[in-house]
Amino acid sequence: MAHDRNDDARRRPPAAGFSRTRFLAGLRATAEALGTPYSESVTHEVLDAYAPAFREGAVLWRTTDRPGAGLDYRFYARRPMDTVTIARRAGFLAEDDPLAGLVRTWSGLYGGAPEQSCDFDAALGLTKTWVYLAGTRPVDDVLDAPGVPAVLRDLRPVFHGLGLDHVRHVAVDYRRRSVNLYFRARGPVDPEQCQRFTALAGAEPPGERLFGEMAAFLSRGAYTFSVTLSLATGAVERVAFYALKLPAGQFPSFGSRLRTFFATAPSHDPEDMNAVAWSFGAGGATYVKAERSHCGDLVELIRGWNTFFSRSETTDPALAVPGGAQ
Repeated sequence: MAHDRNDDARRRPPAAGFSRTRFLAGLRATAEALGTPYSESVTHEVLDAYAPAFREGAVLWRTTDRPGAGLDYRFYARRPMDTVTIARRAGFLAEDDPLAGLVRTWSGLYGGAPEQSCDFDAALGLTKTWVYLAGTRPVDDVLDAPGVPAVLRDLRPVFHGLGLDHVRHVAVDYRRRSVNLYFRARGPVDPEQCQRFTALAGAEPPGERLFGEMAAFLSRGAYTFSVTLSLATGAVERVAFYALKLPAGQFPSFGSRLRTFFATAPSHDPEDMNAVAWSFGAGGATYVKAERSHCGDLVELIRGWNTFFSRSETTDPALAVPGGAQ
């Protein structure tokens, strides 16, 4: 099956390579500016364990506008890599962690084409593993995979009923004990669709002003929509709408914390990748996530994944056929 990526471009060595000294300086400065904890010893352990991934891949910064939120960083790999074994050998994960088992299962789909990436907290280390599924895939493939708990499989009719038939990434959060599904949702977003999606998490939809801002920045043909699920119960804990690679110099409205983040977190890429996501949970628990490229030609990498950027009119042919794949 053909993948929706340009392998030659994706695997090309990055022009702006990773420098440990430069990265540590940026991490210290950004953590200080945000007033968030940072551990240099933990960071060195991470950089030692995953040295090839940082050297070969693309790296970004991440935080949210919640008071006291941590500063995260992530590598996106350019080739299949067993990040779980690396984490276990480094003492980051227990041998019997069921979430690590899910990562292994999903990485084995499609002939082993999926690729793993990881998130790290600046103070705590490994927090999350991502699996890029090497294309737009039926959500049933993911939920029917061996070892997926029944409480997650049982959500298939709920997703299909909302037109959420296809995923491109999955992820596990080791600290929150949750699973994330990253859907390619049909755009453009409208108030009715937004209300149905936020209701998944028992959340109120955004007001008119916030919805208008979201609609102005989301990709119009199809956009990324994520669902966070409790591993234990299958409950939908949060949902989020992603605007990836914002237009140069343009940002939605947010508070001083994220303004500081975007102004301080250093990017050494030839083209900046700034992104935001609006996250909704029950009881009015709404916040904004923010991401910014650091190095490794991140835009080139995710463009090779056929990622749709902010305000794009492009759609995905797989969305025309429920359950279909590209």
